[in-house]
Amino acid sequence: MFRIGDFSKIAQVSGRLLRYYDEIGLLSPEFTDPESGYRYYSARQLPRLNRILALKDLGLSLEQIARMLTRGTSTAEIREMLALRKAQIEQSMQEEMERLRVVESRMQQIDAYGQVLEPDVILKSIPPQQFLALREVLPGAAARRRLVQQIFTLVPRLVEPYSLGHIAIVSHGPAFDPQALDLEIGYLLTGKAPESVRLSEEHILTTRTLSAVVTMATFAYEGSISNIHQAHGTLGTWIERKNWQLTGIGREILLQLPESATDDNVLVEVQMPVSKNGAESGG
Repeated sequence: MFRIGDFSKIAQVSGRLLRYYDEIGLLSPEFTDPESGYRYYSARQLPRLNRILALKDLGLSLEQIARMLTRGTSTAEIREMLALRKAQIEQSMQEEMERLRVVESRMQQIDAYGQVLEPDVILKSIPPQQFLALREVLPGAAARRRLVQQIFTLVPRLVEPYSLGHIAIVSHGPAFDPQALDLEIGYLLTGKAPESVRLSEEHILTTRTLSAVVTMATFAYEGSISNIHQAHGTLGTWIERKNWQLTGIGREILLQLPESATDDNVLVEVQMPVSKNGAESGG
């Protein structure tokens, strides 16, 4: 057996924590010397301690942990809960990294303001287009990326590839809300396709016609998807400087998607409908 200091080194937890767990009856020493009061722990207690620490990392209170240990929660159950918690942490880390990249990009925009060369904006006339898509309010950029990847991966298995053009994203809603992105995401169609395609129980794509746009200001952006706001800012600045007016719903055409899960570089054509007199354009 080990004195509390040595056991704390073996278990890699503080002696103070072990004393506290002893006080509340969660993990008592295997033996306490009645004369010296020294606490002695056994390596056989490591599994119980690791269960306590694992359940604590899941966010459970010490009272809940005590009840679960008394009930005899199996290792398989704890592993399943830890796997779920791991997935939640990974998603949270992905979202935090997304926020960090956006902050860095905003700083770059501040530094570069007034130094940017004339952007290569092209005015186009966009005909009506068939659009196989679903509309959903998403909680952030990470959710948007996951849905795009799901559509990119699954739809070509359900629809003849020759009927599919580029993935497009149509932004709805009266204003941009980073925590509630009202987006319509799907494939522009170049051939026949079903009226609807089911990706999952909650995701069904349907076919509709995107209205023609007489004049669409477009700007091709290549870089990190986290910095896509730079393209919107560049295009908006150009529109104002050239005395055009926004007249409808903007779109993003994904000309090239990331090549891997760890890559976030894209080629996107940002589109904003405009006119000189404010006449309505389609969406």
